[in-house]
Amino acid sequence: MELIINNESGIKINRAIIRKLAKLISKKSWKVSVSFVKKGTMKKLNRIYRKKNRPTDVLSFNMNEGRLLGDVVVCPSVAKANARKYNVSFNAEISRLVAHGLLHLLGYDHGKKMFKMQDKVLEVMNHA
Repeated sequence: MELIINNESGIKINRAIIRKLAKLISKKSWKVSVSFVKKGTMKKLNRIYRKKNRPTDVLSFNMNEGRLLGDVVVCPSVAKANARKYNVSFNAEISRLVAHGLLHLLGYDHGKKMFKMQDKVLEVMNHA
């Protein structure tokens, strides 16, 4: 999976984790954009595309045009709050959100199969 990583959030992101996740999730030659944005940007995207006037942690935009699979957008500020809430590290939460977004791009919908795959990928990440 070829990644384009954009960080406009002002919060440091471990890009190696993102690359490793992408390799675990798909060996195909997809091209994916992963962007990290500020809370205001995420709130605006969530309002426009989901009609919810609040920031969210992750959004996926499936393109599926040629090699371009789509975009994953993550809000690190919300991820930090999630990490505190779930008592996990910031990197663990970022990993969960990126994995979640990538699985959506690959066609998974919320359900047992998706969450099982997400847990499997994160378990491999934790033991690698």
